[in-house]
Amino acid sequence: MDNRLSRKQKTLAIAHTVVIGIFVVCLLACLWQAVSCRGNKSTDKEDIYNPNNKDHREPTRSYSKLLNDLQETQIVAAQKNGIKEDFTREDLASGKYDVTRIETCKRYVVDKLTHSSPYLVPKAARLLDDMGKAFQDSIYRRGYNRNHRFIVTSVTRTREDVKNLSGRNVNATENSCHCYATTFDITYTRFDCPASHAIEDTNKLYDILMQVAYDFRQDKRCYVKWERRQKCLHITVR
Repeated sequence: MDNRLSRKQKTLAIAHTVVIGIFVVCLLACLWQAVSCRGNKSTDKEDIYNPNNKDHREPTRSYSKLLNDLQETQIVAAQKNGIKEDFTREDLASGKYDVTRIETCKRYVVDKLTHSSPYLVPKAARLLDDMGKAFQDSIYRRGYNRNHRFIVTSVTRTREDVKNLSGRNVNATENSCHCYATTFDITYTRFDCPASHAIEDTNKLYDILMQVAYDFRQDKRCYVKWERRQKCLHITVR
């Protein structure tokens, strides 16, 4: 009887030991998973580059044909959404109009502006910012550093700016869409690239920018004209 009881006690002790062992193993596994998840949580530094993403290069399309919204189309949207009277550069800066000053930021670079002022109506400013984010997201999905930025080369022009520019720019018209604070130009030949994990092929950046512009045009957020002489995208908010 004592031997039988002793064997039963030993069996129970072994069972308890096994249960405790399993519990400890499960607990350690849970702790490891929690630490792992916390370690994989995105941070600003890690978010700029994901080596697990892969670059799937799309073939270059004929964007000069796909992005071909002419002046007569864009001017209607500009007049509808923009400032409806003549203004000066001082007017834009004074707060007289509901416009947003755009500056170089994490989304895009504003080039040195010689014949325009860095102001857009809020709707156009949001469009520019959203396009900058979409451009960077598209680059990140390909496995590169997201901190590439496109470059804005022209923004809002006064009538005087257009007059001074007309002798130099064959695309400058007296009734320019730029005169309504609804329109901006983005060059497709130059980009601001980060120091690490950058796209070195400008043609690839060109393709990504074109696809972004095409997508926003398809979403009916803007009109886009691919400019050959000025080597830029001429974009007006809808």
